[in-house]
Amino acid sequence: MLNNRLILVQRFNILIAFLFLIFLLIFLRLFWLQIYKNDFYLESSKSNYERIEPIKPLRGLIFDRNNNILAENILTYNLEINIENKSKEELNAIIEELSKILSISEHERSLFFKIRSNRKFLRNIPLKTNINNNELAFFVSKKFLFPDVNLKEEFLRSYKYGKENAHLIGYINRISKKDLERIENDPEKLDNYFGITHIGKQGIESSFENSLRGKSGFKKIRVNARNSFIAEIENKKAFDGQDLTLSIDLDLQKKSHELLKGYRGSLIMTDISNNEVLAYQSNPSFDPNLFVNGIGFTEWDKLNTDPNKPMLDRVTNAVYPPGSTIKPFLSIAGLENNIINTDYSINDPGFYQLPKTKKIFMDWKKEGHGNVNIINAIAESCDVYFYDLAYRLGIEKMDKSLRKFDFGQKTGINLPAEKMGILPSPEWKLKRHKKKWNTYETINTSIGQGDFLSSPAQLVHALNILLNNKKMPPLSLIKNQSSDVPLSLEKITDEKYIETVKRGMQEVTNSNGTFRSIANNNKNKIAGKTGTAQVFSLKNQEYDEDNIADHLKDHSLFIGYAPYDNPQISIAVIIENGGHGSTVAAPIAKKMIDFYFETIK
Repeated sequence: MLNNRLILVQRFNILIAFLFLIFLLIFLRLFWLQIYKNDFYLESSKSNYERIEPIKPLRGLIFDRNNNILAENILTYNLEINIENKSKEELNAIIEELSKILSISEHERSLFFKIRSNRKFLRNIPLKTNINNNELAFFVSKKFLFPDVNLKEEFLRSYKYGKENAHLIGYINRISKKDLERIENDPEKLDNYFGITHIGKQGIESSFENSLRGKSGFKKIRVNARNSFIAEIENKKAFDGQDLTLSIDLDLQKKSHELLKGYRGSLIMTDISNNEVLAYQSNPSFDPNLFVNGIGFTEWDKLNTDPNKPMLDRVTNAVYPPGSTIKPFLSIAGLENNIINTDYSINDPGFYQLPKTKKIFMDWKKEGHGNVNIINAIAESCDVYFYDLAYRLGIEKMDKSLRKFDFGQKTGINLPAEKMGILPSPEWKLKRHKKKWNTYETINTSIGQGDFLSSPAQLVHALNILLNNKKMPPLSLIKNQSSDVPLSLEKITDEKYIETVKRGMQEVTNSNGTFRSIANNNKNKIAGKTGTAQVFSLKNQEYDEDNIADHLKDHSLFIGYAPYDNPQISIAVIIENGGHGSTVAAPIAKKMIDFYFETIK
């Protein structure tokens, strides 16, 4: 009996001890949760009833110099899916149900999942963008079937004059994985892109992304268990992007687009006084609106494989041999180094024999130009005159003088990916090819051939330096931006040398010049220089433009200005495989200049 009582007491004590232990463990756990981890769980609990939603800024508008809108934002409706805590299978199921009432393409489906993989912090992702009124009304009537699908107002970027301005303005596109990596490496940028799905990819849209984009804001809201809005807790306003007014004239853009139809080439027109760009055109072009919501594979493949390269910006991102357009600038080198003067002349028999060699360099005019001075040489584009000048001048002096006109350097234009071009020299060749320079290369450089490469933008920039006889600010696409840049006052050479060259360029459009076809119809007093650039070198055969494949024909070039007695505008035109500069590029330039003075000025 006593033993039984002792056993009962022991068991009771064990039970008490066990219960005490359990109580102690519970107490410690509660202490851990409520005291030590209080802040953590408080924030976690808040996330169940608090939401942070982005407030997206409106992207800045882009205008031409006369306030014509070039890039705008149009109010549209998107169909978005809430992707929170949903697997790919669950999202596919929602899309399948939606496809029973709305047309959903494979491109829309694949783009949806591409965005999901690239932007993991997004809560809602658009499936259908810019839905029409019929789709809008039909979905609203069926909305109750899709609790995770919402209609969202969205401002869609739109380019009203798409093809006319495609290479200039560029386009925006959805943020890619590569873009996101770059943004995430900059905490400040990451905040500014909160909720933003698009970024500038080319042209002005890319160069001025930071100012056009604006700054994101956010609002913190309280929701109930059904995720319905209860109250706003905090609001940080967004700042819309800055508008841009370009130096470009829309009417000039339209005209240049019209003139370049059917050609591969480019045109750039500038205000000589300040280096502002008035027209900027590359052809063939493309429709930038295709990219705004993600271009389809078929459309992209078509653009990307087109042999005419419509995506290539030929004004700044393509370089060509400048051909005879280089001759006015080389003339300056000869004059300022006292190698030639206005009285110096040579006899051109149609070829030039390099002294102390049997090497012959042919003139473009087989019978030769006869007796020519510097004025005649520029006007008639006498190759032999410039072969002789280059030989006597030497590559070092040529290089030093041509660099004054910024050849081989970027113009600094407000666009991404500008090509530098090449001004060949002994130092350049040694660095690039590990070989020494030879005299043959000096001769080729004198007519803008060999390794010499320039973009149309570089040619017009160089021409403006010559006409102003001073260093110019970078080419500008922004109206009045140049007024903020101190202008150089130092002359680059003697004014009389500039006037001599300008006389030669004026004679180009007179009765004996290479562009003499306008001699009797030059009411706007155009001066300039034609150029023909070889695409490939012929060996032991003559160049026959009529019987050669189009892609092997010479490039046609023209640089010019007007009026020649009071220069106001300058222009550079390059037509790929267009043949002689006087036959294609120069007439286009004339029509453009005439249009400017008769319609714009």
